[in-house]
Amino acid sequence: MKSLLLILALFISATLNAADICSQNNPGYFCLPVEQNQNNVMNGTNFYLIPVKIIGLFYQEISDAGYPVQLDAKWESPYFGAGVSLYENAFHLMILGGTTRLLEMTEDAYAAVVCHEIGHIVAGEPRQTITGAEWSSSEGQADFFAASVCLPRYFKSLAVTPKDIPLRVNNAGFDMMNTFKNIDTNSIDKTVSKTRATMPAVSETLVNKYPSLQCRYENFRNPSKRAACWYKN
Repeated sequence: MKSLLLILALFISATLNAADICSQNNPGYFCLPVEQNQNNVMNGTNFYLIPVKIIGLFYQEISDAGYPVQLDAKWESPYFGAGVSLYENAFHLMILGGTTRLLEMTEDAYAAVVCHEIGHIVAGEPRQTITGAEWSSSEGQADFFAASVCLPRYFKSLAVTPKDIPLRVNNAGFDMMNTFKNIDTNSIDKTVSKTRATMPAVSETLVNKYPSLQCRYENFRNPSKRAACWYKN
């Protein structure tokens, strides 16, 4: 625990740079500075603590992937974004503060975001086939890992009872997709429903693009198997 706190202190000190300023020339671009935070659940403390905890829970799997993880988290950033890159012999997990400032973002939804990004590193096949990203699990696989492995382990570490974990996973995925629909540019249909009938199966596994928001949520609604709306058995 002492080492984790030291790591956290280093992460925080590395991000205390001058705050980005929202451009007046780009009113349509997502930009939500700290002083305009709409969310009374997320704050600078849990913004850092949640990813640090999840990284610690998957220390062995990450080590087996061949490189350490560097958390490039920037609470002061007003922009929406999270992602993993591999460069300089390390996986860089980038999270921008604006990601957590929308009303729909909960602590559990944020944990789902982090789990998704860790999934790109350790979730395995199917992987992307884009040049330079062949190490990365596909978006659907990262969601499936978040729902079936990462969130259950995270909730267990919080002493959530086993019978309550499936509902927490379901709600985390639903809230994450509800947050994403505000800034999503990949889906034509941006609605997400807990009661919608199962979506049509794909004829070919999606490896290099995002499934629809509803399809992504299907991984969290039934994490016992990969959702057929993105994965072909």
